[in-house]
Amino acid sequence: MSRTERREYLVGVLAALVLGTILVFTALANRRALDETKGAMTLTADFSRADGVYVGTPVRLAGVPVGTVIKSELTDGHRATLTFRLTQMLALPEDTAAIVETDGVFGSKHIELQPGGAEETLKPGARMAYTQDSVIIEDLIAHIVSEAKAARAEKAVP
Repeated sequence: MSRTERREYLVGVLAALVLGTILVFTALANRRALDETKGAMTLTADFSRADGVYVGTPVRLAGVPVGTVIKSELTDGHRATLTFRLTQMLALPEDTAAIVETDGVFGSKHIELQPGGAEETLKPGARMAYTQDSVIIEDLIAHIVSEAKAARAEKAVP
Protein backbone atom coordinates (compact mmCIF):
# COMPACT_ATOMS: atom_id res chain seq x y z
CA MET A 1 0.00 0.00 0.00
CA SER A 2 1.41 3.36 -0.97
CA ARG A 3 1.47 6.41 1.22
CA THR A 4 -1.37 8.08 -0.76
CA GLU A 5 -3.56 4.99 -0.43
CA ARG A 6 -3.00 4.91 3.33
CA ARG A 7 -4.02 8.57 3.62
CA GLU A 8 -7.17 7.97 1.59
CA TYR A 9 -7.97 4.92 3.71
CA LEU A 10 -7.44 6.93 6.94
CA VAL A 11 -9.59 9.81 5.69
CA GLY A 12 -12.37 7.34 4.79
CA VAL A 13 -12.24 5.70 8.22
CA LEU A 14 -12.32 9.10 9.97
CA ALA A 15 -15.25 10.26 7.81
CA ALA A 16 -17.15 7.06 8.65
CA LEU A 17 -16.48 7.57 12.39
CA VAL A 18 -17.66 11.19 12.26
CA LEU A 19 -20.81 10.18 10.35
CA GLY A 20 -21.49 7.37 12.82
CA THR A 21 -21.07 9.74 15.76
CA ILE A 22 -23.49 12.23 14.22
CA LEU A 23 -26.06 9.49 13.63
CA VAL A 24 -25.77 8.28 17.24
CA PHE A 25 -26.23 11.79 18.65
CA THR A 26 -29.21 12.41 16.35
CA ALA A 27 -30.85 9.18 17.47
CA LEU A 28 -30.31 10.07 21.13
CA ALA A 29 -31.73 13.57 20.62
CA ASN A 30 -34.85 12.17 18.90
CA ARG A 31 -35.31 9.64 21.68
CA ARG A 32 -35.12 12.40 24.27
CA ALA A 33 -37.72 14.47 22.37
CA LEU A 34 -40.07 11.46 22.33
CA ASP A 35 -39.54 10.93 26.06
CA GLU A 36 -40.48 14.57 26.73
CA THR A 37 -43.84 14.17 24.97
CA LYS A 38 -44.55 10.84 26.68
CA GLY A 39 -46.18 12.33 29.79
CA ALA A 40 -47.69 15.25 27.88
CA MET A 41 -51.35 16.19 27.69
CA THR A 42 -52.97 17.98 24.75
CA LEU A 43 -55.98 20.26 25.02
CA THR A 44 -57.94 22.24 22.43
CA ALA A 45 -59.77 25.57 22.80
CA ASP A 46 -61.77 27.78 20.42
CA PHE A 47 -61.36 31.57 20.40
CA SER A 48 -63.12 34.35 18.48
CA ARG A 49 -59.82 36.27 18.44
CA ALA A 50 -56.37 34.87 19.06
CA ASP A 51 -54.29 37.85 17.92
CA GLY A 52 -50.59 37.46 18.68
CA VAL A 53 -50.80 33.74 19.50
CA TYR A 54 -48.68 31.46 17.33
CA VAL A 55 -47.29 27.95 17.38
CA GLY A 56 -44.75 27.97 20.21
CA THR A 57 -46.63 30.52 22.34
CA PRO A 58 -46.24 29.58 26.03
CA VAL A 59 -49.11 28.17 28.08
CA ARG A 60 -49.03 29.08 31.76
CA LEU A 61 -50.80 28.05 34.93
CA ALA A 62 -50.51 30.50 37.84
CA GLY A 63 -47.79 32.27 35.85
CA VAL A 64 -45.66 29.12 35.59
CA PRO A 65 -44.93 27.74 32.08
CA VAL A 66 -46.65 24.35 31.70
CA GLY A 67 -46.75 23.93 27.91
CA THR A 68 -46.85 25.49 24.46
CA VAL A 69 -49.26 26.01 21.58
CA ILE A 70 -48.57 23.26 19.02
CA LYS A 71 -51.28 23.96 16.44
CA SER A 72 -53.32 26.96 15.29
CA GLU A 73 -56.08 26.68 12.71
CA LEU A 74 -59.20 28.43 11.50
CA THR A 75 -62.49 26.50 11.80
CA ASP A 76 -65.41 26.55 9.39
CA GLY A 77 -67.21 28.92 11.77
CA HIS A 78 -64.36 31.46 11.42
CA ARG A 79 -63.02 30.81 14.91
CA ALA A 80 -59.42 30.22 15.91
CA THR A 81 -58.81 26.73 17.27
CA LEU A 82 -55.64 26.38 19.32
CA THR A 83 -54.18 23.07 20.40
CA PHE A 84 -51.63 23.12 23.17
CA ARG A 85 -49.45 20.48 24.74
CA LEU A 86 -48.89 20.54 28.47
CA THR A 87 -45.54 19.09 29.50
CA GLN A 88 -47.13 17.01 32.24
CA MET A 89 -50.46 15.49 33.14
CA LEU A 90 -52.36 18.07 35.20
CA ALA A 91 -55.63 17.52 37.04
CA LEU A 92 -57.43 20.56 35.64
CA PRO A 93 -61.15 20.97 36.47
CA GLU A 94 -63.57 20.70 33.51
CA ASP A 95 -64.47 24.37 33.82
CA THR A 96 -60.89 25.58 33.47
CA ALA A 97 -60.70 28.70 31.29
CA ALA A 98 -58.06 29.39 28.63
CA ILE A 99 -57.34 33.13 28.47
CA VAL A 100 -55.19 34.98 25.95
CA GLU A 101 -53.13 37.40 28.03
CA THR A 102 -50.40 39.93 27.34
CA ASP A 103 -47.16 40.43 29.28
CA GLY A 104 -47.47 44.11 30.16
CA VAL A 105 -49.02 46.70 27.88
CA PHE A 106 -47.06 45.94 24.72
CA GLY A 107 -45.58 42.55 25.65
CA SER A 108 -45.94 39.20 23.97
CA LYS A 109 -49.04 37.04 24.29
CA HIS A 110 -49.46 33.77 26.15
CA ILE A 111 -52.28 31.42 27.15
CA GLU A 112 -53.12 31.50 30.84
CA LEU A 113 -55.06 28.53 32.24
CA GLN A 114 -57.39 29.54 35.05
CA PRO A 115 -58.76 26.50 36.91
CA GLY A 116 -62.43 26.45 37.84
CA GLY A 117 -64.15 24.63 40.67
CA ALA A 118 -65.64 21.55 38.98
CA GLU A 119 -64.95 18.15 40.49
CA GLU A 120 -64.55 16.41 37.10
CA THR A 121 -61.18 16.91 35.39
CA LEU A 122 -60.24 17.48 31.76
CA LYS A 123 -59.10 14.34 29.95
CA PRO A 124 -56.17 14.38 27.49
CA GLY A 125 -57.38 15.62 24.10
CA ALA A 126 -60.40 17.43 25.59
CA ARG A 127 -61.89 20.61 24.16
CA MET A 128 -62.04 23.42 26.70
CA ALA A 129 -65.47 25.03 27.00
CA TYR A 130 -64.42 28.33 28.56
CA THR A 131 -62.16 30.79 26.75
CA GLN A 132 -61.43 34.51 26.81
CA ASP A 133 -60.17 36.22 23.67
CA SER A 134 -57.22 38.55 23.40
CA VAL A 135 -57.76 42.22 24.18
CA ILE A 136 -56.83 44.54 21.34
CA ILE A 137 -55.23 47.75 22.65
CA GLU A 138 -56.69 49.86 19.82
CA ASP A 139 -60.22 48.61 20.59
CA LEU A 140 -59.72 49.29 24.30
CA ILE A 141 -58.49 52.84 23.67
CA ALA A 142 -61.37 53.51 21.25
CA HIS A 143 -63.84 52.32 23.90
CA ILE A 144 -62.28 54.57 26.56
CA VAL A 145 -62.40 57.58 24.22
CA SER A 146 -66.05 56.95 23.33
CA GLU A 147 -66.98 56.60 27.03
CA ALA A 148 -65.16 59.85 27.80
CA LYS A 149 -66.98 61.62 24.96
CA ALA A 150 -70.33 60.30 26.20
CA ALA A 151 -69.60 61.43 29.76
CA ARG A 152 -68.53 64.85 28.51
CA ALA A 153 -71.68 65.18 26.41
CA GLU A 154 -73.82 64.30 29.47
CA LYS A 155 -72.15 67.04 31.53
CA ALA A 156 -72.68 69.60 28.75
CA VAL A 157 -76.46 69.03 28.73
CA PRO A 158 -78.05 71.18 31.49
